Amino acid sequence: MKTELLDLIKEDLIRHEGYKEEIYLCSEGIPTFGIGHAVKETDMEYTWPVGSPVEKERIDAVFILDCEDAVNDIEHLISDVSSHSDQCIRVLVNMAFNLGRTRLSGFKNMLAAVEAKDYEKASEEMKNSRWYKQVGRRSVELVEMMRTA
Repeated sequence: MKTELLDLIKEDLIRHEGYKEEIYLCSEGIPTFGIGHAVKETDMEYTWPVGSPVEKERIDAVFILDCEDAVNDIEHLISDVSSHSDQCIRVLVNMAFNLGRTRLSGFKNMLAAVEAKDYEKASEEMKNSRWYKQVGRRSVELVEMMRTA
């Protein structure tokens, strides 16, 4: 993936996820830190209490890995990702980062529309989801990006 595109994706994610140098509970009550990183059992922060500080270097390192995971997720869900517009890819990686591969794979009609390069239909399918209502302004922005992809 082009460096310029990855930079835009990272900017989008920081804007949508926020940035916190401590452990906090996300809207679903999951311990999280940095740029929307849900703490996993394999993370050294797993037993840390809410409010514990996390160093910037750790946040940056985890963010890179989380971005790589999101890119890998869309590469498994969409064939020939590079044939799609940068805007479409930005939306898909953002959604994969937010939802994870399993939950994003449930957007079957949206993914089929993306495969067909029918971005207008894909944007409508995005609106027809619980996710759309849950993530507020993020979903409105991503739907518009997909619609105009």
